This record gives sequence, C-alpha cells and structure tokens, in this order.
Amino acid sequence: MNFTIRLEKFPERIVSLVPSQTELLFSFGLDKKVAGITKFCIHPDEWYKK
Repeated sequence: MNFTIRLEKFPERIVSLVPSQTELLFSFGLDKKVAGITKFCIHPDEWYKK
C-alpha cells in the first residue's frame, strides 16, 4: 500500500481483535491498556467475563 499514517499523539488504549494477541496482552500485564476484546477472545477468562 506504501503510505504513511501519522498520529498526533501516541495511542493509549488497545482493542484486541485476535484471540492469541489478547492472551499475549494479558501476559504482558496490559489489562489497564486494553479497552475491548471480541466475543472470540475467550482467554483469559477474567477478561472474557467482563
């Protein structure tokens, strides 16, 4: 695609769309940065129940 996206500030929240990446974010201790996950992200259980 060869284009550049410039952001005015660094993103502060994460929305995970991939179950394996959701588990990785959890293992990194980023629970305060994750704003949302999909219905397919069933692990970790405590995030799924929220």
